[in-house]
Parts: sequence; structure tokens; C-alpha cells
Amino acid sequence: MILFKFMAWFSQLNSTNYFLMKKILLFLSLLVVVQISFAQEKTDYTKKGAPMPNFYVNRTDGGYVIPSLLKKGAPVLIMIFSPECEHCAHTIDSLKSIRSLFKTTQILLVAEERHKDLMQGFIEHENLKDDPLFKYIGTNKGELIAAIYTNKILPQLNFYDANHKLVKILDGNEYHLEDVKKYAK
Repeated sequence: MILFKFMAWFSQLNSTNYFLMKKILLFLSLLVVVQISFAQEKTDYTKKGAPMPNFYVNRTDGGYVIPSLLKKGAPVLIMIFSPECEHCAHTIDSLKSIRSLFKTTQILLVAEERHKDLMQGFIEHENLKDDPLFKYIGTNKGELIAAIYTNKILPQLNFYDANHKLVKILDGNEYHLEDVKKYAK
């Protein structure tokens, strides 16, 4: 109704006012487009079926990891950990003990950027340097941890299927090795 009244009033304007109103109408249209784009809902990357978010992880051994570098069609396990966390080290030992179950799953170990100075010592202590199971180890450069961390206890294991959709999140408080075995592929 308001739009029809505006259009009727707009059509009665003379040519000088017409150009002014045309600019105002263009401005209002752009404002509506901007509002719609900001109103779109953000993805909750912690819900089952959510896509793996874009990320940039600085590898401890040099280089980086981004989603396009991971094998397409292969499952992914992202483990958020701290190099100061004993429970995280025990979880890595547990993953090593069932390595034969990880036939196609790619494992990415990621810690916060503030821990980058501790990473090399952690890798040496846990004998991960030449371990092919732990090919991708590094620190979060972007928003990966903020997007997927559930703010529970570390470590957190996020399992993604071959299409890189979230299957399950396990945190340091609620899982046993048997739970991990269910999702290892």
C-alpha cells in the first residue's frame, strides 16, 4: 500500500525533482540489498551435516593447509588440541594405537596460534615428525577454531565424511577409544 502511494507521488513529480527522486530511490534500493545480505544466517559449523569451514593453518614444518589441499572424497579428522595438554598427548597415543583403522581419513592437528613456539617441542616429544598419520600439524591462522570449537574440554575431535560434512564431534570429556573407532575410516 505504501509502495503504491509512493509510486503515485513519484509519477507526479516534474523533471528536476524526478532526477533527485531517482537518486533517492536508487539509494534506498541499495540500502535494502545491503540489509538483506547482512540478514543472512551464519552457518553453525558445530551441527551435524555442516560443511567443513574454510581455514588456513600454518604448518609447523613450513607451508600451510587449506581445505583445497586435502584429498577430495576422503574423510577428515580435525583435532583441536594444546601442546601443553597431557590429555591431548594421550589422545594422540590412542590414535596411533588404532592407526590401521585410518585407511583413508586425513588427520589435521590444529592448535591456537599463541602456541606456535611450543609446537616443535610437542612434535618431537610425541614422535610425530615423520609419522604419515599426522601429516598435517599446525597452528590456526584464521577462524577455524572459533568456527568449530564447542568450548568444552580439549582435545576436540571433529569427524567429517568424504564430502567434508560434519559427522560427529567428540571432546576430551565425553569419548572413549571405542567412540573414535566408530568414525575412523
